[in-house]
Amino acid sequence: MKGKHKELNTFDASFNVGAADEPDSRQDGITELQSIDRLRAAYNPPLLESYNAHNLTHTDTKLSQILAAHTCTDTESTERKHQQDWLSRFGYLPPPDPVTGQLQTKEALTKAIKAMQRFGGLKETGVFDPATLGLMKTPRCSLPDVSEAEGTAGRSKRSATPQNKWNKRHLSWRVRTFPKDSAGLGRDTVRALMYYALKVWSDIAPLNFHEVAGSDADIQIDFTKADHDDGYPFDGPGGTVAHAFFPGERFTAGDTHFDDDEAWTFRSPDTHGMDLFAVAVHEFGHAIGLVHTSAIESIMRPYYQGPVGDPLKYDLPYEDKVRVWQLYGVRDSVSHTNRPANPSQTAEPPVLLDLPENRSTVFLARDAPDRCSSHFDAVAQIRGEAFFFKGKYFWRLTREKHLVSLRPAQIHRFWRGLPPNLDSIDAVYERPGDHKIVFFKGLKYWVFQRQ
Repeated sequence: MKGKHKELNTFDASFNVGAADEPDSRQDGITELQSIDRLRAAYNPPLLESYNAHNLTHTDTKLSQILAAHTCTDTESTERKHQQDWLSRFGYLPPPDPVTGQLQTKEALTKAIKAMQRFGGLKETGVFDPATLGLMKTPRCSLPDVSEAEGTAGRSKRSATPQNKWNKRHLSWRVRTFPKDSAGLGRDTVRALMYYALKVWSDIAPLNFHEVAGSDADIQIDFTKADHDDGYPFDGPGGTVAHAFFPGERFTAGDTHFDDDEAWTFRSPDTHGMDLFAVAVHEFGHAIGLVHTSAIESIMRPYYQGPVGDPLKYDLPYEDKVRVWQLYGVRDSVSHTNRPANPSQTAEPPVLLDLPENRSTVFLARDAPDRCSSHFDAVAQIRGEAFFFKGKYFWRLTREKHLVSLRPAQIHRFWRGLPPNLDSIDAVYERPGDHKIVFFKGLKYWVFQRQ
């Protein structure tokens, strides 16, 4: 080390001597090129060679360390953003304000992590420890676990209270699109698994499910990919694997979507893919009004828990039976009156001659805008929820200021009736008198009775 410092000092001295030889170079009118030539002449080539030999490698090493540190910092920043996005997506952390760009506080983040750990059955450390990161990487349902208020307040409820249930007892269902690449799962097998997954719930509650071939089914079942314009985009293999919409008046009520990027299986080892029957039972629980629960033994736990056994013999955990009984009451297994024309309680799934085509319903949002944009085309409060419009897309915040999805949905696919080629809107509002929703674009406007 002393030798290196000595050579470096000698090099500096030589450089300074060269500079001192021309104290009045600018005053004498010496050109910049001449100055450079004189400085170059002041170098001692052997000394420069010695300096390079001893110090250049050390300098390159330090430069590499600096670049690596910046890369590491960028990677860590990206990971932190993904972790916070995960907490926001599943209801533990309110998203940054899309208008003000207000960031999360450290206290809010700690509370959110603890709420997630509590709901997941982990030790509440308040940090992203290995167990927490491992659970966050577990395949799971797309729907949130808790409301924003519950997550940040640190409550210890085991589940949120469902807001909706079906006001009828006879429900139709249809598999509209089928998986493309899941080996061994033909259409008949998929339909049979859907039948038995629904039957799990109708065996204990006064609900009757029957399959139909038409397009007016109460529960539409699709296998789709990526961003399919419902506010809950899939993310490829692993991650979020399926979701279903709660009962209600919306056209999506009861609809159930499975990620077609998953390797869906039946009667296969846990390591060979996602068991379709197990995931379907969970999602149909949502379709009839149940939300996620933290109970480890519950089928409504948000994380994938592997196969649950033979569909013909599967029995719901008691936790789930109690929750569905609270919604619909207990089924009278003796009564066989008032059944639909196409009963669901047959020995085998019904056979349909006219099956839907295996077509994709994916619409990729390649031109989707950045949600952190400080400018929106229109902002409106509709049914107590906030909607932010940008181009042909929108973001939606619930009453609890929970961002429904980190990715936007297309306007014309949510408000069906708007022109598909509508690239933006000028204004939108909910009329206070009749609560109809009015969209404006140039000299045109559209009025919606509900949504």
